[in-house]
Amino acid sequence: MIRKGEEMVKWNGLLPLGSIVLLNGSDKRMQIIGQVQADAVTHKVYDYAAVPFPEGYIDENELAMFQHEDIRLINAIGHLDDGEWEALAHLKELRDDLREGRVTVEELLERRGHTNV
Repeated sequence: MIRKGEEMVKWNGLLPLGSIVLLNGSDKRMQIIGQVQADAVTHKVYDYAAVPFPEGYIDENELAMFQHEDIRLINAIGHLDDGEWEALAHLKELRDDLREGRVTVEELLERRGHTNV
């Protein structure tokens, strides 16, 4: 949900990089730094990877991975231009393919340069 004046508006689709969000059960703002992320160990697929805001990346222990439905509030929407809209559409399709088994996590990790899967 994003606040628009006094109303709350639902965001459909993936959020762009740089977006600032609050997650359910937390008051710490998080900045999205990755989309459609797969855990190399568990092979679980997440919609986002984020770091604390405004601190940014500290170490791997501060990196949060979560699903879109875990977002309670969107504080700011990140960078959007024609290229980003296209990238978001491609990432959403990739996420759906992963969730429905048309693409494996191994294939995703291989595409992203992880050879030790």
